[in-house]
Amino acid sequence: MIQLPKEKEITIISKPSLQSNEVSLKVVNADFAQNFVNHFDFTKKQLFIDCDEDALLEIDPNLKWFDKRLLWESGNLKLTEGEWISFQNTIPALSPFLAQDKSGKDLMLAWGKKESLLSAVESGLGTYYSRSRKGKWVKGEESGHLQNLAAIYIHSNPFFVQYVTDQIGAACHTGYYSCFFRELGANDSISFVYTSKVGE
Repeated sequence: MIQLPKEKEITIISKPSLQSNEVSLKVVNADFAQNFVNHFDFTKKQLFIDCDEDALLEIDPNLKWFDKRLLWESGNLKLTEGEWISFQNTIPALSPFLAQDKSGKDLMLAWGKKESLLSAVESGLGTYYSRSRKGKWVKGEESGHLQNLAAIYIHSNPFFVQYVTDQIGAACHTGYYSCFFRELGANDSISFVYTSKVGE
């Protein structure tokens, strides 16, 4: 069975199907996540792991309830000026940012700050906070693999940001279209979702 890194918090993303934009997530410690993987029912659900092994994607057809609010779409803020100002005061210091393409495919899970979200609203580009570089990170700024945003949703309990994007090229630094390019299975099996990397 795959061993998750013990020094990291793990994000578990849950949704009813691979092509669904309905999604929830929770951030847990490594022991909880490892137990989740060890006791996962692969006969009824699917489980994918991201490139850094600090995010899991659970596909559970029985999931039904999701709470989200449309914040921004096609360049237009969907809140009144007063709502927007008030909302900014509720944004956590650091929170998960999930990027999906328009088909509902999950591309990557990163982290962001208030400034990341404000920049995304202003520029229309997938923007995050790089914890390793300790600064603003516009996805694809160097590689050209930009995320042109179509919509931004906000979730509460817990707070996280959901980008819906037109992904240019690969979302993953490994060259795969999505960071969730490995599917875990019964009997410790691991299979690759893609037969090749973008551009190969």
